[in-house]
Amino acid sequence: MSNPFTDHPKEVGLNYFTHFLFAWSVVFKLIYATIACTIHSFFPFLFTHTTSGIVKQLHSKIEHRTR
Repeated sequence: MSNPFTDHPKEVGLNYFTHFLFAWSVVFKLIYATIACTIHSFFPFLFTHTTSGIVKQLHSKIEHRTR
């Protein structure tokens, strides 16, 4: 029987809890990137590479998961 809470985590090689922790780590990094980008919009000399670096890091981390 299919379980919507565990099917996707299994697809990416995680259990429910590790998937939960991974997802929240992404959330916190995206919040940080959002804050940095907002500050950068007002002060373009600050956080010049922060958001793009976080996005690149997250993309690499997510793309290298087990499928």
